[in-house]
Amino acid sequence: MLLHDVLARRAAAHPAAPAFTVDGAGTLDYLGWHRGARRVAAGLAARGLRPGERVVLAFEDGDWLSFAVCFMGVLAAGGVAVPVRAPVPEAHLPATAARVEAAGLVTGGRSEAEAGAFGGWRASAGELTATTRGPAVAGAVGLTGADPAAVILTSGTTGAAKAVLSVHASLVEDWPDEGEDPDEVLSPQANALFTSVAIGTNAAQSVLKSCLVNGVHIVLGQPFAPERLAGLIEEHRVSALSLVPTTARLAVSALRGQGRASSRVRSVVSSSAPLDQPTVAGLAEVFPRAEIFNVYTVAEGGAGLQHRCAPDRPPALGRLGPDARLVDAAGRDVAPGEVGELWLRHTGPALTYLRPSAPSATGTPREAAGAGTPGEGAGTAGAGTRYLPGGWIATGDLCRRDADGLVHFVERADDVIVSGGLNIASATVEAALRSHPAVAEVAVFGVPHAALGRAVVAAVVLTAATAATAPSALRDHCARRLPRDHVPVDVVPVAELPVTPNGKVRKRSLAEWYARAYLEDGRTRTTAARIAGAPAGRRPEPPEQPPGRDAPDRHDELDEAVLAVYRDTLDAERVGRDSDFYRLGGHSLLAVRLAAELERRIGRPVEPATVLRHPRAGDLADALRRVRDNTAH
Repeated sequence: MLLHDVLARRAAAHPAAPAFTVDGAGTLDYLGWHRGARRVAAGLAARGLRPGERVVLAFEDGDWLSFAVCFMGVLAAGGVAVPVRAPVPEAHLPATAARVEAAGLVTGGRSEAEAGAFGGWRASAGELTATTRGPAVAGAVGLTGADPAAVILTSGTTGAAKAVLSVHASLVEDWPDEGEDPDEVLSPQANALFTSVAIGTNAAQSVLKSCLVNGVHIVLGQPFAPERLAGLIEEHRVSALSLVPTTARLAVSALRGQGRASSRVRSVVSSSAPLDQPTVAGLAEVFPRAEIFNVYTVAEGGAGLQHRCAPDRPPALGRLGPDARLVDAAGRDVAPGEVGELWLRHTGPALTYLRPSAPSATGTPREAAGAGTPGEGAGTAGAGTRYLPGGWIATGDLCRRDADGLVHFVERADDVIVSGGLNIASATVEAALRSHPAVAEVAVFGVPHAALGRAVVAAVVLTAATAATAPSALRDHCARRLPRDHVPVDVVPVAELPVTPNGKVRKRSLAEWYARAYLEDGRTRTTAARIAGAPAGRRPEPPEQPPGRDAPDRHDELDEAVLAVYRDTLDAERVGRDSDFYRLGGHSLLAVRLAAELERRIGRPVEPATVLRHPRAGDLADALRRVRDNTAH
């Protein structure tokens, strides 16, 4: 029994039952999902897709319905789905497709991503779902549970994402086993689960599995609109929420502001990053009948941890057991109160890292997917998440066990920054900044952020300070090379980077200095305060300002509209053309609200991506002005 077989059985048994509902986009039932997936599979077969070949699926989060159809279509055709969250820079997709050796690329209708010089075939979701005739696909490709099914790209610490390859059996491991009736299709659950997960993540794949294997109606808020949550809970009979700490905090704030609490919700699960006690207390307040769980998993698999949280004590990850250990650098179990790296035992079908194919003796590429050399990385905290002998997975997370046996997260052993529930490797961002000819040295680190949990910041040592090396110009340099979630919210020029005696950058010192010097109740402090708060012996230069900033230049209706929306949406008392969206606490979810309010005021379409590309108020007004003037001509 494979996942697309489960979809076929659900479509036959409960054709009209809702599978996915995307707020503002509609609902997909099991029959429509199955028929769409068959059309996609036929379209892929017509393009010559062979079993085991990989297909990159680049979709924006708002295209979840089309993504779900195409994901299942790839599996039904015998292909391997490689989801990628769009939009991404033009060069990112062909590089990703080449890295996973994809045969083809499918883009969502709302995605603006371009394939660039990609050498394989390309199709839109609309083209595939419009297929009416093609080769038979159901049951014709002879797949087994051991065959590859999907690849999840997860951030690593070496500058490139790791590719975790899962097999078909791992997608249906919760389906009834041989001791039960595998042909029985349980009725869809009466209540729904609300979530807001990003395409291309391990959480998104879990949502697909849960919908099919457990018959859960998934209600997706894409983008997440916290002010609509209470209405969606009642409209769709939502009894469970699956969130990340960022969306959990936004939900609490919105429901408090509306003076509402929901007794319908009985379960709230938070994953991707550890919960904090104030967030748990807030969730308990607005969902008074709900059990609140902190869930810990990694994309590489493993048993995972789970802990039911209480508002009156610090939340934990769970308890150690036969499938979870805390170890020191030598791989020995640590005592209570000591910090160690968390190891998890893989209990389901084995997952592996996908490695680039090596050419054979005849020059033909050959598959190279594996868990690594036996013993590789054992006891090497700081080497990131990795597979170890004996079925263990080293997570790269440092934790502490308290006197009650509960495990508490301390920090990442490597330089991964967990921002908005996404893992962002600092080495990836550093590599992009180092490609700028004027950047001599760079260090990327995380700082506290009210909504994202942590935000990405870069400190750079420049060979020359010009307008081309201003913080906004360096951010633009990153935006052309990185997914938007990886672009630093701030780039700060400094004279030197603080280092240890052996030459390693003291990133914690940089983060502490930045928090003192730049952050004060979510606002930017003065340059004098920044300089005074620099790490000892490492005085940074003031951030370079491009010519014309803060000048009292023209202020037409567009400038006034942008400034007014910045004040209202970001709750900022004083704003000017130099006010920065990110410095004022902005993030991708607020960008959606800001764009909608700006669109209402000026009577012209404004995309959230425009706000993210032009975070400075003056730059945003200038960009909108150019669009207006070009349209007028």
